[in-house]
Amino acid sequence: MSKRRVCLEISKFIKTKIGKMSNYSMTGVVESITPIQERGSFTWRNLMLKTAKEVKGETYYDYYEFQVSGKNLDTLSESSVGCNAEIFFNIRSREYNGKYYTNLAMWKMTYEPRAEVSKSNKEMVNKATSPAPVAADDDLPF
Repeated sequence: MSKRRVCLEISKFIKTKIGKMSNYSMTGVVESITPIQERGSFTWRNLMLKTAKEVKGETYYDYYEFQVSGKNLDTLSESSVGCNAEIFFNIRSREYNGKYYTNLAMWKMTYEPRAEVSKSNKEMVNKATSPAPVAADDDLPF
């Protein structure tokens, strides 16, 4: 079966079985978020999500890149990098000059903010990093 035929079959399946508005979701750790990119009037950002799965006692990681555009650009925050997140997305595929392009278009993200450092932990860090007090009447020659 030709590559074009396979792509047409996949596109047909998506339209008939999945429908226009799909509700896919994936959970993982936000690895990175790119700065805003522009091409003409179209603006977007890319979000990289890292997922883990365990097979026979070994952990394997997969990385997924999601495209974020339109009103969803405002929902992204660099502070979400490193947080556990659930990404809701649609699968989009288009043909351009005989080539087929597929992307994962994010339309919603929920994430758990990283735990705040407790006050006692902050105090412990401050004590550990502050210099030791120097006695005023020490015997140093200088």
